[in-house]
Parts: sequence; structure tokens; C-alpha cells
Amino acid sequence: MKHPTERHQKLVERIRAGDRQAFEQLFQAYYSRLCVFSNSYVKSLDLSRDVVQEVYIKIWDNKENFYIRQSLKAYLYQAVRNQSLNFLQQKKQMERLEKRLKRQQEISESSRTEEFNTEELSEKVWRLVEQLPERRRTIFILYRKHGLSYAEIAEVLNIARKTVENQMGKSLKFLRENLDL
Repeated sequence: MKHPTERHQKLVERIRAGDRQAFEQLFQAYYSRLCVFSNSYVKSLDLSRDVVQEVYIKIWDNKENFYIRQSLKAYLYQAVRNQSLNFLQQKKQMERLEKRLKRQQEISESSRTEEFNTEELSEKVWRLVEQLPERRRTIFILYRKHGLSYAEIAEVLNIARKTVENQMGKSLKFLRENLDL
């Protein structure tokens, strides 16, 4: 029987070559355990499944660059941990934005008759996001909806991290201006 790291290295090589069966084998071998691990961070089984699936999607989408310099198990657990933390960070940022929007809404309710509920406000935000230039919109969606870090977005779009930061700043400024915040 082959040494586990040698077996894992062969599996990684097959995945890098586009072998769906090898990818399925990787998925079946670790999916449940990774969901339990992610759940210890995100405290929701459904969300932990989303986090783990996102890790697997990233592996498959970037399979040609799938190189492991550590144990495969350690790599997967680290990737799930990072994705879980990214999710929690994104959740905190959205909660802060929602709180700020709610405070602004409460202030404006006294001076305006127009009322926005959270759902309407969220819809307005996403309608405004649709008005952003394509690259800016893509960066915003990758960050806000998919939880990618600035560095990950820069890598995915093959642009500088600073460009991602600048574009996110411009997106947020546009949203603040158009939401009267």
C-alpha cells in the first residue's frame, strides 16, 4: 500500500489534470468532516455546507494551479477555516452596514414620509450595484456575495490588489451617495 501522502499527491495530480473521478473521490473523502469543522465556526450546518462547497468549487475552478506543499488533509482544513473566517467577516461587515442603514432610516423617517423596509433597501442597494461599471460590479459581487478577499479577487481577475481596493472604495462611495447616507 502506498504512503498516504504519495496517494494524496497522485490524487492531486489527477485533479490537476481534470479527472472528475479523482475530484469526486476527494469530495467524498472529506466533505462531511469538513462540514462539521466549518460548523464549529459558522454555527449553521447549512452555511457550513455552503462554505465547504465553495472551497471545493475553488479547487475545481483553479485545478490547473492545484499544488499542495503540505498534507492534503491539512490543506483542506486550512482552506475551510479560511473560507469560514471570510464568511464570518463578510457577515459582520454586512451586519454593520445594515445597522448603519437602519440608523439612517430611523433618522430619515422623522423627516420623510417615505419608509424603506430592510428588504426594499437591500433591493435598492443591489439595483445600484447593477449600475456599477462591469469590472467594479464584478469585484463588488465577488467580495460581498462570494466572500473572496481582495487578494483572491486580484488573483482571480489577474489585476493588482490595490486596483481591487480602489474599485471597492469607488463602489462604496457610489452606494453611499446614491442611498443618501
